[in-house]
Amino acid sequence: MKAVSRASALEVEGLHKSYSLRTGVLSVLEDVSFAVAPGEFVALLGPSGSGKSTLLNILAGLERPGRGTVRIGGSAAGLPLIAYMQQKDLLLPWRTLWDNVLLAPEIRSAAERERAAEKAREWLKAFHLFEFRHAYPAQLSGGMRQRAALIRTLLCEREILLLDEPFGAVDALTRRRLQRHLLRVWETLDKTVILVTHDVEEAILLATRIVLLSSRPGRIVESIDVLPPHSVRPQSAETFRLKSRILETLEQSDAAAL
Repeated sequence: MKAVSRASALEVEGLHKSYSLRTGVLSVLEDVSFAVAPGEFVALLGPSGSGKSTLLNILAGLERPGRGTVRIGGSAAGLPLIAYMQQKDLLLPWRTLWDNVLLAPEIRSAAERERAAEKAREWLKAFHLFEFRHAYPAQLSGGMRQRAALIRTLLCEREILLLDEPFGAVDALTRRRLQRHLLRVWETLDKTVILVTHDVEEAILLATRIVLLSSRPGRIVESIDVLPPHSVRPQSAETFRLKSRILETLEQSDAAAL
């Protein structure tokens, strides 16, 4: 097992996770180990059911592993450093867009909400949502709600962002726009990002490193560095080469598991 560095923003070592069912034990993750450097953008890519969402839930502290350790910022007690955006936007329907994005600062204190208001205005304008700030979630499109959920995650002001297929429920054009927004956020704020996706092209277009998970039980089969710059990737021959390599690796892994 490869040792991880103490300088890592996040470290996972020997992680196992299983669930007890009536029909027996379902193994979801098996001996997962990896490290993420500060400021890195890592995409977790694998087939449906490979344990990607379960892994994020463990990193966020929502679930406990059966075995293994997770360290955030060099400490096992580092969960306050994480903000987590799940697959659904989870906006509160009785709160306006403005009140939804300011939820985390408001929970901390009224003073925190007041301090975060200017940042909220900036991000709402940047994401073309400011004029809809008094609207309720039911009055917004799916893409607008996803943008609002991303802003709410950013206003948690955490060093590490966990994003679980945040753009999976929107159309292709909106998805590309949201991907560009996310890249701008990462480049501007110098956050550490871990993105779960099953979209190979999305992983290539966004990440600096792609970690491939096998089919269930999820094991890391390869870690691939992606060279900059992001701006040329959609037209780059390297994108097609990487896509072929990733799909071939996942197909071989799936075949070996049969």
